[in-house]
Amino acid sequence: MARLLFITLVLILLQSNHTLSAQDLYTARGFWQETKKETYRKIADRKLKGDSLNTSELAYLEDYEKYLASYYERLSDDEKRKYQQQKTQWDIELAVPVTRANDFELRTRDRLINAVYGAYYGISIVVGTEASGPAAAGIIPLTAGLWQLGPVINKKKYTGIDASTIRAGNSGRFLGILNGSFLGMAIAGDTEDTGNTALLLSTAGSIALGEIAFQTQKRKHFSEGHIEMMRHYGFLGPGVAGLLLASSKADDSHAIGAGLLASGIGGLIIGNSVAKKYDYSQGDTDVISTLTLIGTGLGLAVAVESINSNDNTGIFVLPAVTAIAGTMLGQKSVKGIHFTKSQGNIISFATGGAALVGIGLMVVTEAESGLLVIGVPSVFALIAHQAMFNSYKKENLSEIKLGKSANKRVQFSMNVAPENYFANKRAGEKIVLTGQLASPLVKLKLRF
Repeated sequence: MARLLFITLVLILLQSNHTLSAQDLYTARGFWQETKKETYRKIADRKLKGDSLNTSELAYLEDYEKYLASYYERLSDDEKRKYQQQKTQWDIELAVPVTRANDFELRTRDRLINAVYGAYYGISIVVGTEASGPAAAGIIPLTAGLWQLGPVINKKKYTGIDASTIRAGNSGRFLGILNGSFLGMAIAGDTEDTGNTALLLSTAGSIALGEIAFQTQKRKHFSEGHIEMMRHYGFLGPGVAGLLLASSKADDSHAIGAGLLASGIGGLIIGNSVAKKYDYSQGDTDVISTLTLIGTGLGLAVAVESINSNDNTGIFVLPAVTAIAGTMLGQKSVKGIHFTKSQGNIISFATGGAALVGIGLMVVTEAESGLLVIGVPSVFALIAHQAMFNSYKKENLSEIKLGKSANKRVQFSMNVAPENYFANKRAGEKIVLTGQLASPLVKLKLRF
């Protein structure tokens, strides 16, 4: 029964945001990009200014606008709503020149992180192979040095990168360690070599997934929010699976490893799908991640409080469900707000600080109930999260509203026709009787 529940919940997680269809060919972002094609914009702007267009230009404009109308009709209702919500933000981004950092300089922390991963690979090789002696001791600084020398050894790889490329590569490395370890557990099972196999495959997974993420980001230039959303789901999948496995009291290492590996890969697939459906910012994902942790904490508080009951089977299903619910609520709540990186960081800091205050109070009061020890910090975190969330939400929505007002064009045109003076003079008697010129000398138009 527990295993069936596990399979059902994992399937729900894998399919909740993984519905792909032929409509992916027609997206809000794609339609917006079509409206910004340089040739079309130049001709359309000239027409708005009142400039005369030749026959071929008029024909092109007519045909292209028919194409745009057809494209828009092919959008799903969700994509149409997304276009209306996002077009102002996309227009603002277009107005800000984006420069690809061909001369991107690896920061000190980037070089340090390279060395740390290299050292980990060396340690895992030494421990995993049970090597000994001077050769084993030298492997660790050797691999640390090689990974720090990566930009020197393969300069072409680091050409045209930026901070997001490094971020994607580092995220891939870390998630590769986790998924490689899960693969090692699934292969080795309960044997004596489980630990060594997991270590060796964690290194292989880290190198492989890190390189895949690095090269994919370098080629496709995903947004920072896209990277962070995949990272979020990369952790959420194994986290939820781990809680469900603990709840089912599974004891087969092969099954545990396979379940965690499947959830890790599934999480990355879902994260990629979710990020394609909405252009999340890095600030948005910070808000979503903190709300997920809060949801997990609230569910865990109830679970821990019940841990002394006679039957603990299924006890960790609740925090698994509340973790998923936190992510779903977070994704829904951030849409259309566009939190900046700074705002997301501040919301995360406020959430973590409030949780620490709650933990401190529980220590001072010597609380023993699991519901209080975990629940109170989670509630404090939720209050701080929502306070900062609503403050920034009001601020951002106000700015978006002002931006939309500023983007509304006021069209003014003036046509001067001096020849109408002579035409009106010849119709003199009619002019006297009506008190109006038959044809105006100056024609003004003001359109909002």
